[in-house]
Amino acid sequence: MKIKKASFTIEAACVMSLVLFAVTGLLCLCFFVHNRSWLTAAACEAALTGSMEGNRENGEPVLAAENRSRELGSSGFFCMENLRQQIRAGKKVTVAYMADARTGIGGTWKLQVQESSKIIDPAAWVWKIKAAEDALAEMGES
Repeated sequence: MKIKKASFTIEAACVMSLVLFAVTGLLCLCFFVHNRSWLTAAACEAALTGSMEGNRENGEPVLAAENRSRELGSSGFFCMENLRQQIRAGKKVTVAYMADARTGIGGTWKLQVQESSKIIDPAAWVWKIKAAEDALAEMGES
């Protein structure tokens, strides 16, 4: 039995194309997960900034959240295009990011994250906690 040496070269060429395809897909997936986690944290921080501004007299929660989300979303993302943001305010400030992520193998994935933060009055919140604490203390003493 004689083994032909060229058969190993052909097999290696076939296997390496599959390995490179898998590595490229895995790398694009890693960038997608990184971009998604970064944008989730950015949306959360921008919503929190807007909710803190909404507590002030003459505060502009939408403007504060928009400025912060623009600042956090301006850093470079790999394999991402058409980054858009949407901000809504009412009883809570909601910040959403939408983008298209290129896969590197010919397609795109839609990326969308949304976070919100409730506008609360810190002084009123502390007074409610203090009242509940006092009520529990009175119930424990009797």
